[in-house]
Amino acid sequence: MRFLHFAAAVACAGVVGLGQASAAPISTLFSTGVDATGIPLPNSSVDPHYTVSGGTAYAIGSPGSVGWVGNAATSSWISNATNTYGGGGPFTYTTTFDLAGFDPSTAVITGQMASDDQAVIYLNGVDVFDGALDAAYPWTFLEPVTISSGFVSGLNTLEIVIPNNVESGANDGPTGLQLDIAGTADPVASNVGVPEPATIALLGIGLAGFGALRRRKK
Repeated sequence: MRFLHFAAAVACAGVVGLGQASAAPISTLFSTGVDATGIPLPNSSVDPHYTVSGGTAYAIGSPGSVGWVGNAATSSWISNATNTYGGGGPFTYTTTFDLAGFDPSTAVITGQMASDDQAVIYLNGVDVFDGALDAAYPWTFLEPVTISSGFVSGLNTLEIVIPNNVESGANDGPTGLQLDIAGTADPVASNVGVPEPATIALLGIGLAGFGALRRRKK
């Protein structure tokens, strides 16, 4: 009889827990300069997840050659030019990710960023993060980034605007972005799922046991 009590308790706990979501990765959100599996791309490869002002973004495999902080294990610098001298700017780096099946109010993006020069992050057209000022040489370090508001259901657009206008001359110095990020959100209740068959069977055993116990007492 103790087993029946235990089985019923476990089964009921499974049913009570049904519909309670926990944060899951946003699998359609990528860092800069990585492939579809999140591995950094070879030098001069085309980034499949980001564009620069509507054009191609290239992975920069040797950022130290222009004085940039090194690539992280899960991201790489990208630029609109393979030699990083992409012009005077401003440049807008754009990527999208999908929150279909997620509760956007629970979404959070965390990570780190370096830019040449100053960068401002917009989520769906709203300023959600201002990077270090260009006077702080934000290309020499990775600064923490957290975004916890501005998300919408379905497709979201992340834009990082870099002016690159602190020098004179035709090229205006190197320009690029490294954004090393990951995101999570809670699945909507309808996507949490239904009880496993084993749980349903266990619940049946427990309820049957309770019924037998009541009949015995009578």
